[in-house]
Amino acid sequence: MQLDHIETFLDIMESRNFNRTADRLGVTQSTVSTRIKNLEQAIGSELFLRGRAGAEPTAAGRRFEAYARAMLSTWSQARHDVRAFNRFEGTLRVAAQVGMTRSILPGWVETLFQVLPKSSIHVESDYSPQMISDLSLGNLDIAVVYAPRYLPEIAYDPLMVEEYVMVSTAASILSEVNPDTYIRPGYTVALEKAHAEALPQLAIGRLSMGSETLAEAMLRRMGGTCYMRSDDARRYTAERPSFVVEGAPALQQPVHTAILARRKHEPIIRRGIRALHLAVMSMES
Repeated sequence: MQLDHIETFLDIMESRNFNRTADRLGVTQSTVSTRIKNLEQAIGSELFLRGRAGAEPTAAGRRFEAYARAMLSTWSQARHDVRAFNRFEGTLRVAAQVGMTRSILPGWVETLFQVLPKSSIHVESDYSPQMISDLSLGNLDIAVVYAPRYLPEIAYDPLMVEEYVMVSTAASILSEVNPDTYIRPGYTVALEKAHAEALPQLAIGRLSMGSETLAEAMLRRMGGTCYMRSDDARRYTAERPSFVVEGAPALQQPVHTAILARRKHEPIIRRGIRALHLAVMSMES
């Protein structure tokens, strides 16, 4: 099985057309057909149904897509690691939850540069399910997640608890909050549950958002009320006419580190975790 077969398969999954994929890859249509035929023979299953309308993936094709993407990702990471081998003593790939780019992530990266001066560092921000999947596939070394998904190969440890507070452009106390301009925090399952228990009167609103970054952007654009991380709330209220709403309960979001359990004693992993804890301590001081 060759990588160009995998790349061709994934392109057809997007284009749904052999001729279009041939144009996009700069090869002939017969080359595309041959690559897919060889791939189907190697797998032992038909991957596409060809017709006048184009190419539709079979059930086997749809199932194979995730494996194909994982193979390309693993190959890309392998090339990066091997190329870096001659220049660096090691490579560390880390990721944190989307939304932490202004909180944990910058300080963590800065501290990693100090504790791993001869290692290359790759940094991402993503959502918990994808980070956990990347850990399982070996595409990440350390992740900071909100929602652990318990798998035998993944080890989790509590890191900290983030506090969210209610911020409003119009209401200084909870009784003044207008439900019609309130943005319900759907950022995580834990926050949604805590919000429903603490503020049942605001649990069913017109607008909810799954991103705190987007909620803040809408607050800037339209005004209203939403929940923000405490540090973001301090920054926002210092920049714009707004209030931390008095009487509104703070919501708590547990944060966890995640690594492959079998790698927890590796020196580079231990140093990466140590750098993370130092960054959190610095942020909280």
